[in-house]
Amino acid sequence: MSYPQGTQHHLPVQDAPKPRKFGALAWTSLILGIVGLVGSPIILLNNLTAVIAGVGVVLGLIALFGSRKILAGIGVVLCVLAVVATVVAQNAAVKALDEAFNGTTNEGTVSGGDAKADAVKSPPTWDQRYTWENGLAAEVSAPAACTPGEFAIPSDVARGVKVTVTVVNGSDKPFDTGLLSAGGETQFAGKKAEKIYDSSGACGDSALATATVLPGKTFTYDLAFAVGAEPGELQITLQPDFGADKAIFVGQA
Repeated sequence: MSYPQGTQHHLPVQDAPKPRKFGALAWTSLILGIVGLVGSPIILLNNLTAVIAGVGVVLGLIALFGSRKILAGIGVVLCVLAVVATVVAQNAAVKALDEAFNGTTNEGTVSGGDAKADAVKSPPTWDQRYTWENGLAAEVSAPAACTPGEFAIPSDVARGVKVTVTVVNGSDKPFDTGLLSAGGETQFAGKKAEKIYDSSGACGDSALATATVLPGKTFTYDLAFAVGAEPGELQITLQPDFGADKAIFVGQA
């Protein structure tokens, strides 16, 4: 005896899911890019995160040939931005450190004579007033000839000149002139000009007299320098404290 066979139903065969090619690399690139961006503003640490971002760029470029192209592209972009941000942050840090240790130059205002001038383009000269941001100001008089005495230091001076420095305290706090760096970077005709120490002669002692200048008050003292026998350009640098803006007075002597 035979029995009728029922209709057989076959389940459709499902294709096995295709593995996502380089998917892990795409995700890794994205994560490294995020880490690189987060670490880019942090000095010292950003050296490490920049290297990590560089690795992320390589992995992301490889992953672009896989199935996660959009994800890999985002990872590459983030990694490149992280490297760029790190370079910008480090350059800014170097500039800030340089200003902190060496100070800026002639970023204050100059007045005297005709009108205010741009100190960067037109450095202050004799009898002009240079004003720092906090209101402290200084003037340097035109150099006058002086003859060093027998016991002056240095002893082999071809020609001596003397200037008068006037400190004007336009700030709201007392100023200690002992903080003022004056004469250490003086140049004449492109060469270093030495201070003259001549306590018993006409040039006088160039050691800075320490004084506290109250707000609204002034203080003056003399500096003498050994210069060449022939007239030339004299450059005198004043700096009110370590790392502050430098006022460079330039003129003939």
